Amino acid sequence: MIRRHNREGPVWEDAEIDESDMINGVPHLTAVEYEREQEFKQHIISLLKAHDWNVDTEVLDDERRGRVDIVAEHPAVGCVAIEVKRTRNYTTRHIAEGFAQILNYRSYTYSDHDIDYWALAPGFDGEIRPYRNRKKRHMQVRNMFRRTLAELKLGMLSRRREAIAFGKQLDWCIPLRDPETMTEDDLDTINEKIASREWDASEYDPRE
Repeated sequence: MIRRHNREGPVWEDAEIDESDMINGVPHLTAVEYEREQEFKQHIISLLKAHDWNVDTEVLDDERRGRVDIVAEHPAVGCVAIEVKRTRNYTTRHIAEGFAQILNYRSYTYSDHDIDYWALAPGFDGEIRPYRNRKKRHMQVRNMFRRTLAELKLGMLSRRREAIAFGKQLDWCIPLRDPETMTEDDLDTINEKIASREWDASEYDPRE
């Protein structure tokens, strides 16, 4: 786990990473655990840029009410807004904040960006409290989180697949690496899946 970054090189520079975890100069998202949300976000940004996404960060809406962590665009996919939230020990406060932020941000207007998809990137801790059957607990929380986001017509970044999943399962994904592999049929399937959810985002009233 990285505890402190020297701020001079790549954000993962201080971590011990096996060469097999490096792909085109960028380590797999599961290869490094970050203590701070900012460093996890920088890893995602570096990955996107390495695969020809056009990336803007800290994007304000027209009325300057919200600041989206990452807005990434690729001609084969469209425009994706990503909010990064580190969920320390799976505490509900951080998860709830992530949900509230992205629901609010999605309801705002961004004249400089035509955003097609919204997603949350949860930086789950690698070292969680000593639950029995820790791996099973990890998967349960992650899966419940993804399924809830899917019902809200939101995606979740899967660190294992390095892709944004839009379904209750990991069947409908937009890859961060090699996004040009997406076809029109792939996007149509994702869009149909999102549209089939009962949640009506137009009825959401953002907090003041």
